Amino acid sequence: MRRRLADRKVRFQAATPLHIVLVLALAACVALALVAHAAQPGSRDVHLTLHEGTSMAAALSPDGRTIAIDLLGTLWTMPAAGGVAKPITDNSMDARQPSWSPDGSRIAFQAYRSSTWQIWIIRPDGSDLQALTAGAYDDREPVWSPDGRQIAFSSDRSGSYDVWVLTPATRDLKQVTTDPSNEFYPSWHGSNEIVFVSDRRPDPGVYSAGLAGSTGSERLLAREDGAVAAPAFAPDGSSLAYSVVAGSRSRLVVADGKSSRNIADADEDVFPFRPQWTSRNQILYTADGRIKRRAAAGGAPQAIEFSADVSFTRPAFTPRRRSFDSAGPQRVRGIVHPVVSPDGSQVAFAALGDLWRMAAGGGPERLTHDASLETDPAWSPDGASLAYSSDRDGFMNIWVRDLRSGTDRQITHGSAAAMNAAWSPDASRIAFGDPEGQVQVVDVKSGTVRKAHDHLNEAGRASWSPDGRALVVSSLKVYSTRFREGTNQVLRIALDGSPDRWFEPMPHKSIGMREDYGPVWSPDGSRMAAIIDGLLTTWPVAADGTPTGPPRPVATDLAGSPTWTADSRGILYQSGSHLKLVEASGRVVQDVEPHLTWDPPSRPARTTVVHAGRLWTGQTDAARENVDLIIDGRRIRSVEPHRDALHAGIVVDASNQTVIPGLIEIHTHLSEAFGESLGRAFLSWGITTVRNPAANTFEAMESREAWDSGARIGPRLFTTGEPFDGTRIYYAGGTSLDDTGQLPRMLQHAKEFDFDFIKTYVRLPDLLQKRIVEEAHRMGMPVTSHELYPAVAFGADGVEHIRGTSRRGYSPKISGLSRSYRDVIDLLTASKMTLTPTIGIQGGFRLQTLRDASWIEDPRIQRLYPPAVSQRWRDETRTPASPAAIAEAERLVTPQEHTVFQVVRGGGRVTAGTDAPINPYGLSLLMELENYVSGGLSPAEVLRTATSVSADAIGAGADLGTIEPGKLADLVVVDGNPLANIRALRRVKFVMKDGQMFELDTLLRRPASSLSSGDR
Repeated sequence: MRRRLADRKVRFQAATPLHIVLVLALAACVALALVAHAAQPGSRDVHLTLHEGTSMAAALSPDGRTIAIDLLGTLWTMPAAGGVAKPITDNSMDARQPSWSPDGSRIAFQAYRSSTWQIWIIRPDGSDLQALTAGAYDDREPVWSPDGRQIAFSSDRSGSYDVWVLTPATRDLKQVTTDPSNEFYPSWHGSNEIVFVSDRRPDPGVYSAGLAGSTGSERLLAREDGAVAAPAFAPDGSSLAYSVVAGSRSRLVVADGKSSRNIADADEDVFPFRPQWTSRNQILYTADGRIKRRAAAGGAPQAIEFSADVSFTRPAFTPRRRSFDSAGPQRVRGIVHPVVSPDGSQVAFAALGDLWRMAAGGGPERLTHDASLETDPAWSPDGASLAYSSDRDGFMNIWVRDLRSGTDRQITHGSAAAMNAAWSPDASRIAFGDPEGQVQVVDVKSGTVRKAHDHLNEAGRASWSPDGRALVVSSLKVYSTRFREGTNQVLRIALDGSPDRWFEPMPHKSIGMREDYGPVWSPDGSRMAAIIDGLLTTWPVAADGTPTGPPRPVATDLAGSPTWTADSRGILYQSGSHLKLVEASGRVVQDVEPHLTWDPPSRPARTTVVHAGRLWTGQTDAARENVDLIIDGRRIRSVEPHRDALHAGIVVDASNQTVIPGLIEIHTHLSEAFGESLGRAFLSWGITTVRNPAANTFEAMESREAWDSGARIGPRLFTTGEPFDGTRIYYAGGTSLDDTGQLPRMLQHAKEFDFDFIKTYVRLPDLLQKRIVEEAHRMGMPVTSHELYPAVAFGADGVEHIRGTSRRGYSPKISGLSRSYRDVIDLLTASKMTLTPTIGIQGGFRLQTLRDASWIEDPRIQRLYPPAVSQRWRDETRTPASPAAIAEAERLVTPQEHTVFQVVRGGGRVTAGTDAPINPYGLSLLMELENYVSGGLSPAEVLRTATSVSADAIGAGADLGTIEPGKLADLVVVDGNPLANIRALRRVKFVMKDGQMFELDTLLRRPASSLSSGDR
């Protein structure tokens, strides 16, 4: 429940001298590190002079002589008439939205030095840097009062965003707004009234509120739909200016109480920051990557030119080369969702697509052995049965295996995946989650399903209360509805319809990582266990689940998947490649290692010849005609002009088709809920390699090992594990890092499981990202993230998404109208940092579907995908889009296509990825490539983004990405010529992965099952 905190005062301590020392020390560390990098052999210096800034704010000093800007998350000052900008903060603060004090002696701004946004001040010469706020809440958008005694800002410290006022001299805080909606972007109207933006319904827009002691209550000044930003009153109070982004248009609005008018140009890209009145009839603002002045009455704007020098050294780094020629038994690392039997004598888990059980001290026993995917085992309370998820009927449903008879019974019969089974204490019901984020409960005897809870954001596996009347899950609890991040907390779901209850055993600290990281309620009801800061932790609870004491760790190693024994005395958890059974006190009872191995497929030494009518090797722009590819086993022996004499062994006739290298999908998230057909779906679109940029480590290893061993058909997988994030997270499985020492354990985990790369996420502070880049590079692992700068200066190897989620609430890589300016383009082209644009999730896929939705009826979509995939888009396109709707969509997609064009033609490196399954696996990559062609690139340039450039980016250029002797035989055979029409990629006829050829018709059929004796 949101607390009402009107006029509540909070006092902050001033920043101590030690705090300032630490800040300066961190800045010095950054400088020293950059100097050290410059000395490395093979490192590369980058020097840029920037004249444009994407999503840049500006503020004019009171004397009218100096402008402060926040280019690239650094504060700069420059002459008001234009000229050279000079930085006054370092590049690790993410300093944003400057505001001058009335006397010009201080600049207030928001900064992200640690894991939250805070209000800071600095002198214009860069001295006397101070943090004015601190703590677990986000404080943003500061603005000085006209008398210089206070700073208004927005904060989520009251349960939603509200406007607060800070007195810098005393650090006193006072809350101004209290509406349950979000109030933000404050500005002053005199010293006793604040104007702000509110998203309240039914009348969002610009409001004003009087401070305590002033007359008047909140009132609506201007109703506006769209994204409204930062209103500002003229000096005489007669007019109000603010910006709005709505759809594909932006406006700079001036309102005088009687009417309002847009003074921006028709196609102007106005940035979402506070405009500043420089006189009663002139406004300073930012738009189109520039600083501008414009008369409030309208007319042409005047651009204020600037130059800003940015220099850094890209450290030398070569990703370690992955071996593709392993032979002999390989240790299984993908031990998925291990659970202890009620009596503590056995462990069940999933691996290589099947269910296994293992007696303590014994070897693993395979319970299922079929072509389907089995996962998520759960013991019945009596230990006689296992519930699990399997797609043996075509969809992931709940099944129960009777361990005495070996028979299996299907419990749910839906077309939407049923995952994460959890038995009720009396064994009459099983709770599970579905793809919509709902928590469901099925009656084991009747199969009747009822909904226990509406949509949650990927809640973790449910755990039952001992009396069977409630469930607890780890669920995301957001700080506000304005932004999506929060912490994972314990949500109690009553099954009698009573209201939900949230438990926060450690305020502001994530409890579990959702998935299967807890909480799990002990059978006797006295304790809960979960993974907190990477450690197995328990805490005492009351009968209703209310915490009665603080959580305490019971082990010191990185942990996952906790489950209780029936006597509530033992907990099994997963730690690296081991399973450990411990007492609740922490004493290790037994260290369990599965000792499970898999073998690479044994294939007879044979020669395959592919006769290509047209061959594009990926090495040049042009294709070769009438060519033979000679393949020995898994690798290409030679590429030669066609001769009948070469046609020995297996011959594939592609004399009327085009052969290209296997495609690489460099940004896709694998989902067990898709089942066995996921791998076949990728191959059916010509994708032979995928990269998964955020995953449960053990699920990712299971997918890799299942595909590599031949247990399931699928592409080659490059993967990381859990993303490294700050204290606030969004996605299930996100690692919430602070200063508790978890980072070294996570880096060791990455090393132990041979991550192909590391992904950092949006709430991770920049200095932590720098440390991760350095440590990852020492292990030979590239690092990618959503961040461009300063990540590129720290040596990060890739940036995901042109837009993507940003902790700022807006993207520093792209504007609200989807335009990227020269700061972004120049950083990418000069640094050679890879960009994965994912235009498809930012409107590109939808635009192409509005133009042509025929893909919905493609046999691959109909036979390999859950019905919800096609139904979603069938509903979207049931009424044909109007020309106006298509034109609106084009206005937001075309600029992104142009950004890709500029980066590639400027010598930058673009890799093709999609963020599937937001849009359909496989197909979305082909449509992403079609977007790039629409932007003006040639088909050959575009194909390289999904072949050779991506292969180099993942460190596999010596083995993948082109068709040449010595490389792995990953090929696609398509009807038509994709070098003339990129849409020909959709017409896959054959695909070869690792020397094994698959016809499309074969991929559309489920593999023959070798079901265990009890199956069906």
